[in-house]
Amino acid sequence: MSEQTQRSARELTARELTTQLGEQVSRLMREEIALARAEMFANARQAMMGGGLFGGAALAGHTAWLVLAAAAIAGIAVVLPVWAAALIIGGVLVVIAGVLAMLGRQRFKRGVPPLRMTTDTIREDVGEIAGKVRR
Repeated sequence: MSEQTQRSARELTARELTTQLGEQVSRLMREEIALARAEMFANARQAMMGGGLFGGAALAGHTAWLVLAAAAIAGIAVVLPVWAAALIIGGVLVVIAGVLAMLGRQRFKRGVPPLRMTTDTIREDVGEIAGKVRR
C-alpha cells in the first residue's frame, strides 16, 4: 500500500481529499454511463426482436382480416346488393379502427420511462454521498 492510503482520512489535506473525491466521482460517473449503455443495448435488442415478430403477426393478421371482410361482404350480399354489403362492412371496420386508435393513444401516453435501473442507482449514489457529506 502507498503511504497516502495508509494514512487516515483525518490526516489527509484538503487538496488530497479533493483529489480523491474527484477521482471517485469520475469513476462513479464512468460506471453509471457503462450501466446506462448496457441497459439501453439490452432494451434495444429486445425491442428489435419484438418489433420483428410484431411485424410478422401484423402482416398475417391483416391478410386474415381482409379475407374475413370479403367473406362478410359475400355473406351479406346474399340478402343485399354487393355495394350495400361492402358499405356496411366498411363502416363497421372504420368504427373498430377508431376505437383501437383511441385505446392505443391512451396506452402510448402511459409509456414507461427508459433507464429505470440507471436512475435508481444514481439516486442511491447521490443519497449515499449526501449522507457522507453531512457527517
